[in-house]
Amino acid sequence: MPMPDPASARDRHSGRRLRLARLAGGLSQADLARACGLSRQAVVGVEAGDWSPSLSVALKMAQVLGRTVEQLFGEEAVDRPVAASLLEPPMSDPTRAHLVEVFGRWVALPLQGERTGTQGFDAASGAIVGSGATSWRPDGVRAVVVAGCDPALPLLRAALPLGPPRWELAWWSCGSAAALDLLGRGLVHAAAVHQPVGTRAQLPSAQRFTRIGFASWREGFLRRPGAGGRCLEDFVSQRQRLVNREPGAEARTLLDSELGRLGAPATEVLGYGSQVGGHLAVASAVAAGTADFGVATEPVAVAFGLEFLPLTVEESVILVARDRLDSAEMAALLGALGRAELRRQLLAVTGYELEILGEAL
Repeated sequence: MPMPDPASARDRHSGRRLRLARLAGGLSQADLARACGLSRQAVVGVEAGDWSPSLSVALKMAQVLGRTVEQLFGEEAVDRPVAASLLEPPMSDPTRAHLVEVFGRWVALPLQGERTGTQGFDAASGAIVGSGATSWRPDGVRAVVVAGCDPALPLLRAALPLGPPRWELAWWSCGSAAALDLLGRGLVHAAAVHQPVGTRAQLPSAQRFTRIGFASWREGFLRRPGAGGRCLEDFVSQRQRLVNREPGAEARTLLDSELGRLGAPATEVLGYGSQVGGHLAVASAVAAGTADFGVATEPVAVAFGLEFLPLTVEESVILVARDRLDSAEMAALLGALGRAELRRQLLAVTGYELEILGEAL
């Protein structure tokens, strides 16, 4: 079987982009042809990939459609083999991933398991293949990697600079202890940690890290409406099933503290050995009926229509290394934390308090 001509394939892809841009502009092929001083057959040929336009024609088409020549007729992103550090072992070969450059080192964030996406597949920027990795990220697009379990962290995307360069957010969902570990090893640009209000002295040294406030919320038990029990003692005595977080997560630390206060061993809690990654996963398990209760944030309980029994008020703080403050990534992240669009997005989520947003702590 003859191999396809790469040039023909590029022309077909460019033709499809041209057609989509034309349709988005509400133009027919004849409309575009008249605006560009071409015949309709010429436009048909470009859209079909049968004809590659000259530079002057490409410039005219881009002008009429409000695009750049690169957007319409530029080369497709090419695979670039890179040596990358993995944040966790891949489950398959190949594995889709976010490939991000973190202070001169490539880092691969596997998109697998619960990290695949909440309601669908998250767009990847590369792949882990065998012992290597391939970046698909096009030139002119850069990313900031933030680790932490606050489900509001993706709202930073709405406040990142549009460019050039264009900035994207790569969120690595993990507990506070894991986020701090990744930041300390230089594998992420920033770590978001949360802990009870009044315990800022336990944050890592301000001499090494700049600490910026993000938000505060209440954390406590989630349960399905109408379920029995009003406290942990009731849940344990009624043999209700827990959905637990991973060791090092603040939610698990809070649960262990409550168990210690009661003098109840973890072995008495049905489901204590379970582990899910993140507040949304806890709420999803309770809402689906695979667990009776769990520890997560009030905003998540509201979003899933669950009852919420508060235990404490927590502060979410973003940590960045002081010796990286002059980097472009830090400029993009710190700028996003100060933009009105982020505040607007956070205020739209019930349960977030923003007194500390953007404050140096």
